[in-house]
Amino acid sequence: MSEKPTHSRIRIVMAQFLFANKLELEDMYDALGINIAECDQTALSHMAGVVDGMTAAASLIREHGVDEWANNIK
Repeated sequence: MSEKPTHSRIRIVMAQFLFANKLELEDMYDALGINIAECDQTALSHMAGVVDGMTAAASLIREHGVDEWANNIK
């Protein structure tokens, strides 16, 4: 039996799903009937940070290629 993933790992997987499907975090919450103002702000901030990081990395990879993208982080 596999171990239950941590909340942090689940948030990362959800952020990857949102990024891969070009979905906004707020739209996912709306679809689930969750009020963002009432949710766990730490969890929301963590997911938003992961999505932002993946968006920035993808943009740099498109601009500079997969081998050079990390050299161009400002």
